[in-house]
Amino acid sequence: MVLAVDVSSFERLAIQNGGRVKPFDTFARESVQLITGSQTFNKKNPTELVLAWLFFPNQWKDQKFFEIKNLQLRRELGIKETGFFVSPENLVHNDKMASAMTALSHLEKEKKKLSPYFQAVQRVNNQIATYNEIISGLAIKLIPQTLSTDWLSLSDLKDDDQNAFGMVASGFFKAITKNDNVAFNEAVSNFKKLARNSAPQLYPSEQILSEEYFYNQIHPFRLAYIFYLIAALMFALAINIKNYKIIGKLALVATSLGLAIHVTGFIFRCYIAGRPPVSNMYESIIWVSLGCIVFGLIFEFIYKRKYIGLAATTVATLGLIIGDSLPAVLDQSIRPLEPVLRSNYWLTIHVLTITLSYAAFALAMGIGNIALSYYARGIENNNREKLQALSLFIYRCLQVGVLLLTAGTILGGVWADYSWGRFWGWDPKETWALIADLGYLAVLHGRFTGWLRTFGTIAASVTAFSGVVMAWYGVNFVLGVGLHSYGFGGGGVQYVSAVLCAQLLYVAIAGLKHRHLRVASFN
Repeated sequence: MVLAVDVSSFERLAIQNGGRVKPFDTFARESVQLITGSQTFNKKNPTELVLAWLFFPNQWKDQKFFEIKNLQLRRELGIKETGFFVSPENLVHNDKMASAMTALSHLEKEKKKLSPYFQAVQRVNNQIATYNEIISGLAIKLIPQTLSTDWLSLSDLKDDDQNAFGMVASGFFKAITKNDNVAFNEAVSNFKKLARNSAPQLYPSEQILSEEYFYNQIHPFRLAYIFYLIAALMFALAINIKNYKIIGKLALVATSLGLAIHVTGFIFRCYIAGRPPVSNMYESIIWVSLGCIVFGLIFEFIYKRKYIGLAATTVATLGLIIGDSLPAVLDQSIRPLEPVLRSNYWLTIHVLTITLSYAAFALAMGIGNIALSYYARGIENNNREKLQALSLFIYRCLQVGVLLLTAGTILGGVWADYSWGRFWGWDPKETWALIADLGYLAVLHGRFTGWLRTFGTIAASVTAFSGVVMAWYGVNFVLGVGLHSYGFGGGGVQYVSAVLCAQLLYVAIAGLKHRHLRVASFN
């Protein structure tokens, strides 16, 4: 009988992986996430699962736990069974998988942009490599060395080190067969002392390990979006139920609690990483969602209109849910910075400024979608004053966004000169940032001169956000070219395209309704 094991002591062991030292809990979560598509599998603790792979690999070779979602790859491999999981044995001895990996290798050497199919092949390749390194012990580096920056992996252990980890393995077997965790925990404690004594100056303190372990356990951004979702529902009620002002106040309380948790998680991630968390798409989504809430609260306190709070909490909720739900597309792991990003001063000034402008534009887009609902439902005539106010809020958000994006783009040129030796080179990222900035400047100019009135400003706030999506997501995930390669990724193109098309269709429907009412009023 196999029983659950209390692996909390092992979770706090330090391991060197991915260019940094982290708790084993972090390593296990990242590995299980990559291989199975989730941080847990069959309700098993990720550390327990990794130890089971390590100690009993023969029991897992025929079990289906490798996640493959790409239908084309599944057909290519001849996988006909239902579900998204296949066994390691099925992949390792599959000739078509070997052929696909060979083709992938050629594409990577030529540095070509990978199609969704080859992105899936690349992910399977990473899954197999990670799993093989776990079961061989190569990936599990637990003992630092005084004369080397590389820690000793399990496959390199000798003498006392090997015996000490053998006791850990024996204790784990005893724990899962006899429900006796005493020997396991004692063996882990002894091994940890031995590892720390090998190089005390390199082994992280208990406080550092515990802080990252705590961050992993509380899922701060998930908690934050729960509070934001509650706040959004309350703001919606407050808008429709005029006599109960307490609902609006409760919405602000829920938003503030979500913000406090969001900021706490942000600070924890900064502390763990030793830098601002803006090196990849996932981290920028966290930051943009945070900025959206901050701008929303500022404008809410200035204008005291619940529409702003509703837009801010809705956009932040969607952002954090996307970040939490798409780990295969948005890498949540904390990794060392690329060399070009290691000037924390320029990273902070340029990247935070640019992405903070996205928060202002996202808030404007959220308010714009709320305002468009009045046009789409054909009730604009009864809400003209309200729509004029919403148009003003959008205008203020766009002013803030353009100021930040312009400053960020100029500072990006300064950073480019510092990092690459030239101020401007028409790199795709630079070009699309400029296009987005000019697009919003055109909207502001149109509003200022009267070319864009209430509906025009509202519709433009939604359509112009497509430029931000291209600069933020499209260059990194669709084009995949240029000097900003440290931010490249893959996946999600079909979902983003569908959302953009839906937004444009929504604007078109609202525009047709608006035009119809205008014609009717003249007649």
